[in-house]
Amino acid sequence: MKRQKTSIVLTMISVVSGLLIVFPIVWLVLSSFKPSSELFSLPLHLLPQNFTAEHYVNVWNNGFVTYIYNSFFLAIVGTIITLIISSMCGYALAIYRNTISYTNIVFAVFLLGTLIPGETLTVSQFTVISTIGLYNNIWGVILPVVTTTTGIFMYRQYYMSVPMSFVEAARIDGASEWLIFMRIMLPLAKSTTVTLTIFSFMWRWNDYILPLLVLSDQKKYTIQIAIKNFIGMNGVDWNSILAASVISIIPVIIIFMLLQKYIVGSNTSAGEKG
Repeated sequence: MKRQKTSIVLTMISVVSGLLIVFPIVWLVLSSFKPSSELFSLPLHLLPQNFTAEHYVNVWNNGFVTYIYNSFFLAIVGTIITLIISSMCGYALAIYRNTISYTNIVFAVFLLGTLIPGETLTVSQFTVISTIGLYNNIWGVILPVVTTTTGIFMYRQYYMSVPMSFVEAARIDGASEWLIFMRIMLPLAKSTTVTLTIFSFMWRWNDYILPLLVLSDQKKYTIQIAIKNFIGMNGVDWNSILAASVISIIPVIIIFMLLQKYIVGSNTSAGEKG
């Protein structure tokens, strides 16, 4: 009985917490369909009294397609490069931790880098970007952040959980390190790959500071910078901001819904059975 009461209480807390998280998103979506006169009128209404989608039409007609394309290019290309670097680096740090003496020292240096606030590196990043000629170039936003300690750590920890007998058996059969990595280790780390894909896509999609510093041509703006343009000298176009914000969160939600089933769990046991 006591366990049942505890379960009920935890369930109620989870439901309330979920509602508190979802409510602002619901309010954002519903408010984006309200006319300007109704947005701040009192008393406030959750549901639009006069439903309208003209704000979405205005945002779309103002060249928002270009901003969406730029954000997709930044997020997708950046995520792919991040996955490649993180998976290979994590493999090296995990597999050779007992054979190469300084491997753990290298990993410790990576971890120390996480103690440095990212904002303190902005000036140095901008200087390097300008020096190599990537200012006002989308690649100047992608390349500085493709290496992430979080991704390296995730892959390293997963590879360390895989029995070394897999690797040793493959080496005895004459497989190269590249073949071991591509055919054995990387497929086993599917859950890690999917998790990092979601995180990396969200980081790049929602990035604001670096694109704001690097990109000066409006045609190269990402969606987050484009939303800022609705704040002008004559006021704030809240309706367009709300509509653009709803558009900006749709890709992240879709990707999470498609990939969430791969996040939990591991495929190591399936590999052992094979």
